[in-house]
Amino acid sequence: MSVIGSNGFPDWKKIGKKLRDILNPPAENGPSDEERRAQRLQDGLKGFVYLDNFDELEGWSLDDVDPIQIANTPLLKRSASSVHDQSWPTSSVLLCHDYGGGYQEYEGVRPHLLVERPYSCKYLQYIDKFIYFSHKLVCVPPPAWTNTLHRNGVESLGTFMIESDKVSVARMLEQEDGDFVVAKQLAVIADAYGFDGWLLNIEAEFPLTVADPIGKATAFIRNLKRLLGTERLVIWYDAVNTDNEVDYQNGLTEKNVPFALAADSLFTNYKWTQAKIDQAKISSQWNGILPSEVRFGVDVWAQNTDMPPPARVTFPAKGGGGTNTGVAVRKLAENDFSTAIFAPAWTHEHFSTASHESIAASVERSMWEGLSLPSDLHCECTKGKPHHTLEYRSYPLVRSAREYPVGSSVFFSTDFRPAIPLADDGQYLSHLGSQAVQPHILPVSASDIEAMRSGPETRILYAEPPSAKTSGLTIRTKILGHDDHAPNLGRDPATKSLCRLCVFKVNMLADGTLEATFKFRAGSKRGQALIGFYTIYASQSSHELECKNNIIHYPSPDKVEHKTINISNDTPDSRLIELGVFCEGHNGIARHEKLLEIFDITVKSKNLPKVRWIIDDLHVTSHSNPETTQKRLKWRWTGPSDFVQSELLPWSKTTGPFSHFVISIAGAVVGEAYCHEFPLRDADFDKVQGDKTPRKEGRVEVLIQGVLFGGGSVRSEAMMISREEGSLGYE
Repeated sequence: MSVIGSNGFPDWKKIGKKLRDILNPPAENGPSDEERRAQRLQDGLKGFVYLDNFDELEGWSLDDVDPIQIANTPLLKRSASSVHDQSWPTSSVLLCHDYGGGYQEYEGVRPHLLVERPYSCKYLQYIDKFIYFSHKLVCVPPPAWTNTLHRNGVESLGTFMIESDKVSVARMLEQEDGDFVVAKQLAVIADAYGFDGWLLNIEAEFPLTVADPIGKATAFIRNLKRLLGTERLVIWYDAVNTDNEVDYQNGLTEKNVPFALAADSLFTNYKWTQAKIDQAKISSQWNGILPSEVRFGVDVWAQNTDMPPPARVTFPAKGGGGTNTGVAVRKLAENDFSTAIFAPAWTHEHFSTASHESIAASVERSMWEGLSLPSDLHCECTKGKPHHTLEYRSYPLVRSAREYPVGSSVFFSTDFRPAIPLADDGQYLSHLGSQAVQPHILPVSASDIEAMRSGPETRILYAEPPSAKTSGLTIRTKILGHDDHAPNLGRDPATKSLCRLCVFKVNMLADGTLEATFKFRAGSKRGQALIGFYTIYASQSSHELECKNNIIHYPSPDKVEHKTINISNDTPDSRLIELGVFCEGHNGIARHEKLLEIFDITVKSKNLPKVRWIIDDLHVTSHSNPETTQKRLKWRWTGPSDFVQSELLPWSKTTGPFSHFVISIAGAVVGEAYCHEFPLRDADFDKVQGDKTPRKEGRVEVLIQGVLFGGGSVRSEAMMISREEGSLGYE
């Protein structure tokens, strides 16, 4: 690193850094290499894959791949670049996930009971890419994250990171047979584990012994892109520059343009300003780089006042990050640049997650939706109230983050399951990989609510997510306005008006080839109101939107029913753009009443052939690594030999037509699998209770139920196993 600045004079900041490194070399603390290896192998049995050094990376092979570490869910290709009604400036948002060091227990392949609810992202319709980040050389996203992200149309990326290690960084540039060795390994790893590319974060200078290090580094990026193929991508982080110095540019400059040109996009550092945006506009235009390919970083932790020095800074310099993250996104949206939000789980690390309606959950909704913060956040920021800013209510993330339609052009399905639902005993049950596509339910703005309360009575529809007592999306109605004590609106002519609630925004074919099926249960006290599901259509040949109300005729109270709707419109080139619930004529409905509980929505082709799939060969096997042995259930699936894969439904490279498998032992569901294997725990056999449990000579019944992407399921034949056969399981 040169200590001479661009002005020809000594750069005392760089000189000081060199002196600190000499006088205070990094302490050799932490676990030994052998301890790290043992921990890595143990974590591998939870579905986690990471590599700590270049020897491990170069020694990795396909033989090291464990089926439980593979994400099976294919990326559901979004059908449009944004939703139909988001006409104001927006920014494409990437999340860079850095949460508690990474590889948390709840991110593993087995469900966990938790006292507190950790982080999961409920706003994936506003995200286009997600980077899993941890301070390892190679970070592979846990399959639980990738499965949920792919189900929601979000690309999942791993991280390749080198920190302050000049000796090792040179190994990144070693070549063999025309390819960079590391690039070749990274490409094979991404394909093997089923994720979508890499963030390259090189925060170390290349040693002087390397000839033309910057030329080789850009060649490395291009080589990795070629090896990954067109379906995967490479993002470069703004650290080492063309002077071979770790000198963050905080924007797009001549010192990082070559990296941006070689990669698919640039992830800048966080300390940018309006001047940096103006400079990036000129630089991107001059070099032929699209503004959307430049992602300005936003450090969510920068808002804290309890951090050790040096202070973390992001845009805006005063109060940026945290609850003001949306302020930065708005600025980038106004200038056509993309956003990279670092550490969105700040909400769950900095604030308490203890209780059902935790402070962490409240802060997350404030940051994303603009809801009011609790008056006392009980955080460690003792200098004033840095999170109660003047701006956060006006600039929530959902206002400036680009929203994407759910599903593809021909397929959409959800059962509304949250990633971490509340269990019956008051604890939380984590199964991150099972999070379904979440509905487009945003709060009515504070100003609109105040206007409604001060005006005539207005009935609105609202939704409640699944809880411990409900398994579906609950649609309710309530009244805002004066005369709050009126029992219903039956005598008020204004109550004949129509209420609608958007549940999902989509962009799907409306040529009559698709149908939507709703699984629901009607409420028992809806009076004489008409309820049902609506569809909205748009076409390029007409500026008018067309809405169709599909009434639920004579719904049976508290009985689970199905309603199927033909997705078709008379206008040529029509697209289905919205699905929702309506209520018309409110006679007899109480002020706060449950209208519907929706369990499942599926939109798919009418013309799918019926195929007979089989799950068999269920048995117990042992999986071993040098550290331990794990007992697992194992099975296989088969289908017709003449089956032809359809493009109208998702298809997994590893599980074919199956989204996942539900495992039951002694009549109790113990978990879900996203491959053909499932790690057993001794505790799985503790659920055996009473004489009604299927058992035979000390053995209990095991069943596998495969859930198909397009709906429906396939059950295996029962297998009887004993605790002894399933012992030495996953703990």
